[in-house]
Amino acid sequence: MAVNGNDFRTAASRWDGQVTVAITGEIDLATAAELESRVKECLANRPSRVDLDFAQVRFCDCSGAHTLERLHHQAQEEGVVLKVTDVWAPIVARLFGLFGLADLVDG
Repeated sequence: MAVNGNDFRTAASRWDGQVTVAITGEIDLATAAELESRVKECLANRPSRVDLDFAQVRFCDCSGAHTLERLHHQAQEEGVVLKVTDVWAPIVARLFGLFGLADLVDG
């Protein structure tokens, strides 16, 4: 588990060739690089799928959106499905729509 000063946390769990990264807090300029590093660690293990669980994400800014775009492209290049699940915060859902990331959201 990774922890940042603004209560940003990630926790990865692996099961049957898939990884779920549960994210808590805010994804912004101060935390986007930490998220990117964590997901790249997961991609290095060559899972078939990586789900980013956003159920506890309260906020995501444009630096977070750009990070997700980069991670999505890297995952595609490596043949890994990368999806964002459980987007509950309206401001995060709106950002995904504005940045054209709606296809990244599963469900």
